[in-house]
Amino acid sequence: MDMFSDLGVHITDEEYNSFIGISGDKMWGYIKEKGRLKQSIPELRAMERERKFKGLSETDLIPNSGLLELLQHIKENNIPTCIASSGLMKNIKLILSKLDVEAYFSYIVSGEMPKHGKPAPGIFLLAADHYEIKPEHCLVIEDSRNGTLAAKAAGMTCIGYINPGSGNQDLSNADFIISSLVDNRVIDFL
Repeated sequence: MDMFSDLGVHITDEEYNSFIGISGDKMWGYIKEKGRLKQSIPELRAMERERKFKGLSETDLIPNSGLLELLQHIKENNIPTCIASSGLMKNIKLILSKLDVEAYFSYIVSGEMPKHGKPAPGIFLLAADHYEIKPEHCLVIEDSRNGTLAAKAAGMTCIGYINPGSGNQDLSNADFIISSLVDNRVIDFL
């Protein structure tokens, strides 16, 4: 939001929440048009990448309650686990490192990899293909509207997670919604 303000573009909370989980090109195309910005979309994305990485580097991160226990349960039960995020690979790796959870994920699909970002299903289909698992046998835990739409478009079961850091997201397309990673329904579903 600070960056939008610095560019002279007013973005409402509702607009900002609609950006969570979508590709940077879509978001910046919208902002460029709304603010009649002179910078190209690649220039705006480069500015955002630099600013976001700097902000992440300078921020202390702690895992959400229940995350480490959930990841440990998944590891102990030999369940293949992947990150499928619209974020940039360097940001994903930085976050995983700061949270000290890299060892729990054997594969990462970033927003740079699929041709079309969420809500298109490509990011999740790449993950399923990597593990040679049919989409209908995959479970996605998603905290954004666009992510739940992508998971369901991929034919996967989706748990909507009300993540305090993701704003007010419409997760109604998920198979069920949780407000805590400690929710026993997640473990039961695995």
